Order: sequence, then C-alpha cells, then structure tokens
Amino acid sequence: MSTHSNALPKGPRMEELLRSYFLKAGYYVVRGVPFVYEGFDVTDIDLWLYSRISSVSREVTLVDAKNKKTPQAIERIFWVQGLRIASKATNAIVATTEKRQEVKNFGRELGVLVLDGAFLGKLAHSDEPNSTRLTDEEFFGKINEYSFSKIDGDWRGRVTLSKSLLAHSLSFDSCNLWLEHARFFAEQAITKGNQRETALRCLYLVCSFIAVAVDYCMKELSFHEQSERSALIKDGFTYGSRGSNGLKKVLNVAMGLVEQHASDGPAISRQVRTSVEKQLAQMNTAILGEFFARYEVARTLFAVAREFEQLAMARDFAFHKTASIELRSVLSCLLDFWSIDRVMFSDAQLTGQG
Repeated sequence: MSTHSNALPKGPRMEELLRSYFLKAGYYVVRGVPFVYEGFDVTDIDLWLYSRISSVSREVTLVDAKNKKTPQAIERIFWVQGLRIASKATNAIVATTEKRQEVKNFGRELGVLVLDGAFLGKLAHSDEPNSTRLTDEEFFGKINEYSFSKIDGDWRGRVTLSKSLLAHSLSFDSCNLWLEHARFFAEQAITKGNQRETALRCLYLVCSFIAVAVDYCMKELSFHEQSERSALIKDGFTYGSRGSNGLKKVLNVAMGLVEQHASDGPAISRQVRTSVEKQLAQMNTAILGEFFARYEVARTLFAVAREFEQLAMARDFAFHKTASIELRSVLSCLLDFWSIDRVMFSDAQLTGQG
C-alpha cells in the first residue's frame, strides 16, 4: 500500500479519500476551490463536484469535509447550505465523523446529504487513493520546485485563480479567463524546457475547467441547429456572457459619457468604438464556435474534462499524445485558437521526454 496520502494531516487525507470515492463514482472533482467574494477570500470549498446528468441537465455539488474530534456537524450543515446558495451550486454534502442520527435527520430537513462517521470509517479502510494520483499538496509542490515560478508569471497564483472561477460561474466569462491562463502555460511548455512537465500539468488542469464550462453552457444550446450553436458559442467566446448585445449596451453607456463630458468627446468616442470593434473582429473565435458546436464534440466534453484532470494529476506523468483522440482534438483546437503551431508544440514535448 502506498504511503503518499498517509503522510498528509487528517483533514487533507480525508479530502483525498473522498475525492477518490467521487472520482470512482463518475464525477469530475476538484479539491480546494477558493470561494472569493468581491476580492475577499471567504473560504475554500473542500470538494467541488460536477456531473452531466443528461444532454440538458448538469449538477454542481459542494462537499464540506470535517475530520475533527468535535465536528459541530449541525453548524457545518448551515454553513454548506449558505455556501451552496452563494455559489449557485445544485447540491451540498457534509462529510463528518459525527455518527448521531439527529445530524442526518437535520441535514435531510435542509436538503443536505450527510456522509457520517460510519461511511467515513469504511472509506478510511478502502484502497489508498493516491497510488496513481498526486495529492493537491504534491501538485503545488511541483510548481514550488520551480524557484522562478512566482516572478515568471506566478504559476501557483494562476492555478489558484483558475480554480476559484469554478465557484464563481461556469460561463463564457470564466472560459475567456481560463483561455488566457491556459495559453500562458502552453507557451511555457514550449519555452521552459526544464519545467515542461509542470507547465503541461497546469495546462491540462485549466483545459479541464474549460471543457467543464463549455459542457455546462451547451445544456442551453442543445436544441439549436448546429449553425446556430456555432454562432452562439462564437458570440460567447468573443463578447463574454453578456453577448454582443450586452457589450454594445455597456459600450453605448460608456461612450455616451465620453461624448458628454470629454472635450472632443464624439471624436474620441468614435476612435474607441472603432478600436474595440476592430480588436473583437480580429479574434479568431469562429474556430472555437465551429469546433464546440459539433455534436460529437459536445457529447464527449464531460469525459474529456475528466481525462484532462487525470492527466494533470497522474503520478506517472504521460503526455497528451497517449490520450483519447477526443482530448487531443480539443487541445489542437485551442492551439489553433492561440495561433500556437501544433508541430512546434509537439516537438517541444518530444525533446522534453529525453
């Protein structure tokens, strides 16, 4: 039996055991998702679960895990229910060492599932979760091994920020931020030969967030014709969640103020408008629209998200050339969008394998 997660303190070890359990149950799972409100770090979501129920239904579930002598389970039920509402998640679960039936009853009344001490006891004696996977601590440890990671674009900060967006919204706004961070890591994978593995792990993790969010957005679009879907997805990647109409409204208000209050306002307003429209027109988001609108792509996004996450966290690192054709085609589409040469990206991998 491996000792990787035995070395962890009790709390993180329990979170890793639960993560392993939910992964085996078919969920997409992220551990330690920061919940940030108006710039304040409010708390961490111990486990963030995502599931694709059907072509039109998705669920986000928050898990609050407490492995303490006095777990104060009743308080945790209130807490996680509030967190569920704040993050607009579908379900909430409390995992507690508490075994009293009253706690489970209280949870049921509030619509919170309670995994009690009996369940956790069984889990603790199950297979070691991390013989094949890195713990979150080990994943961040790999980033910390690169001594310049803080000044060289803040690798750890980018991953933490990317995680926090999961609790904010599974939207095109989040996707557009993830695309920026993923592009950064793709470029690092090419230019930083000795940090290629870590850069690729970070890239795969952020790509898994993109796949989850696009899968979530697709539930609204599943009844549209492919050409309509393509246009709507392109619109989302170009203008964000507000779409082109929303952006035009914001721009109109802003430019109206400029015209009223700036000397030479109308001329400045025209200049800014033209510049914004030109920049948006130059974005090659049609690539993303056409690709993600395909039925065979949309259908596999949830599986691809799970596979990307698995690649990121695999103890024995494997390049994506060993992955499914569905995953490789998503990555190729993103490389095309970033105008990163696919061959150069692949060659960088191969030279990094030596």
